[in-house]
Amino acid sequence: MGHHHVSSSAMFTNVLIVLLILTAVTVIASRIDFGPANMLIAMLIASVKASLVILFFMHMKWDTAINKIVFLSSFLFLSLLFIFTLADQATRRIDHPMHATKAKVSKEWAYPKPAMSEKH
Repeated sequence: MGHHHVSSSAMFTNVLIVLLILTAVTVIASRIDFGPANMLIAMLIASVKASLVILFFMHMKWDTAINKIVFLSSFLFLSLLFIFTLADQATRRIDHPMHATKAKVSKEWAYPKPAMSEKH
């Protein structure tokens, strides 16, 4: 069987306090306009909070090396997904003629023809 790590309640309490402080920082940061950096700051705070939960509450800190590698590689692929998605959005042009074409709309309302009633 594998090695089991026993964590102290003081360690869990300390992590809880840090998570609560980071939650307060998240609320405070959401009320301040950082311009384009809003999403970056929110994701940074959320990543730190998620890392604390994963390391201490999920005991990843004391897990085997292969589990750490698998877990960290998932973050690598997630970051690649974000990078390619943001790169795609950054290279799109909103003023492109394809996006500016509008469909012509008639000025008069055309009532639909009533349905043919079946005669019995």
